[in-house]
Amino acid sequence: MIDFRYAQNFIEQSRLVTGFDELQSLLDAAASDMGFDNYALIQHVDIGRKRGAAIWLENYPSCWADLFVRRKMFKDDPILLASQNSLTGFRWDEIGKFIQVNNTHRSIFEAAAREGIGNGFTIPAHIPGEANGSCNFAVRTGKSLPDKALPVAQLVGCYAFEAGRRLLQEDTARQRPRRKLTGRQLDCLILVGRGKSNWEISRILGLKEDTVTEYLDNARRSYHVERRVQLLVRAVYDGHLELADLL
Repeated sequence: MIDFRYAQNFIEQSRLVTGFDELQSLLDAAASDMGFDNYALIQHVDIGRKRGAAIWLENYPSCWADLFVRRKMFKDDPILLASQNSLTGFRWDEIGKFIQVNNTHRSIFEAAAREGIGNGFTIPAHIPGEANGSCNFAVRTGKSLPDKALPVAQLVGCYAFEAGRRLLQEDTARQRPRRKLTGRQLDCLILVGRGKSNWEISRILGLKEDTVTEYLDNARRSYHVERRVQLLVRAVYDGHLELADLL
């Protein structure tokens, strides 16, 4: 039975997945159980980016996915545009509440219908500082939306996206190389963390001020950051420094 107990079970399982394949299997089952034929869990980024660089799980008909990319329909995708104007789930047949539907939008819906994708339900995902995204559930052309399942779909979509974010962050952390900092760079950075200026650091370490500046500039370039505070945060995150070192 599709009720909030079903949603709670999905939430618990989504917290346990350890890879995108497991999350996809979970979505396969949930979409089917709720009465949908297709789904897409995506971040709204460059369409050419691959898994590992962004959340991108879907089981849309391959003919539609190829057409969507080849014709670059994502630039005018009405679902993507509408999701930017809503914090809660919305039906595709009510999209006029969120955007001014034009002929280009209608042509995209018509093309999708020809490829077997009918009505749908989209749950937007807005995370400050990150790419927006959405979880989309769709039924085949000519089939009615499972209205009673939409409240559960709202919860499933939210937690599926959160699971995708967690997996992406874990992948990124594993893939990001640990930068190397020299002993002198670390000496300077510790004093930066204690609020010292480059001139003060030079006096404490017995170095020229220009040398201190060079050490810190090279460290910033290594981490591809502009500000000293960013460098400090990254050095602590990578384990080069402990917060106690800065006290």
